[in-house]
Amino acid sequence: MKIMFIVPVLILTILSCSGKVSPSNQLLMKEESINETDTSFGHIAHFPIIKDTTQFISDLRKFLNLEIHESPIQRDSEQITAYKKTRIFGSERDYFIIEYDWKEGPMAGFPWKYQVLLTADGKPLKVFSGQRFELLEVFKGENPFLLITIVSSRGNGGHELYGIKNDSFENIYEGYFDYELKTYDDHQDNMIYEPNELIITLKDDNQDGHNDILFNGNVLYIMGLTDKGIWYESEVINGKEIIYSIDNPFKRIPVEFIFLFDKQTGHFKSKENYVENTA
Repeated sequence: MKIMFIVPVLILTILSCSGKVSPSNQLLMKEESINETDTSFGHIAHFPIIKDTTQFISDLRKFLNLEIHESPIQRDSEQITAYKKTRIFGSERDYFIIEYDWKEGPMAGFPWKYQVLLTADGKPLKVFSGQRFELLEVFKGENPFLLITIVSSRGNGGHELYGIKNDSFENIYEGYFDYELKTYDDHQDNMIYEPNELIITLKDDNQDGHNDILFNGNVLYIMGLTDKGIWYESEVINGKEIIYSIDNPFKRIPVEFIFLFDKQTGHFKSKENYVENTA
């Protein structure tokens, strides 16, 4: 048996381990509010047509002062991977969301893409650097929320969910930053999630007439773990060496996190304290 190190026998290890993206960590995640200016992004006048992609990207970068690592790979790979007109929950105004992806770069710039939200007249509202985004219809017949999946270069991450509240663009999901609860894990230390981004489902869990948000998947132990909290890479069973990995996990444990919609605050709040109570 190859012994590695000792840790508490808690799934808390994977829920709040180092590598979590924090709002102040500008190397791993760029998310910044932008005050309204007297200028607007003129290309939206031709929506949904992009007449010149190179010029579109150049103007977008200059307009929002987007920082990227310049390289031949970046110049050859950069694309506009999304250009949508949408409404956001809590408002009947139109918004534009643009995703600019340059595919590769140094790990400090991961995930090498920006999502930009503009008002109907082309003024900047918010810039994200998420692994992906989704317009998520949580409540049937209502405008969608903007879901952002945030992932660090180490493979740890979570989610934010934005809507319009009191004329402000607000994250109404109280999971990742407030509770330090990971809902994305591809960091191959001792455990990872299966799938890496937990599956999001919508269900009225508390039967109050409003959908709640559920995250489901499995925790894979990709190393062995003794009852005393000692991690190990392999062991000999019946004369044969067993090496644990993603393809041959030591253990697979189902995991579910439920966030209930709070009608008073308009936020999604955890049903229980998963970080302290999950073991």
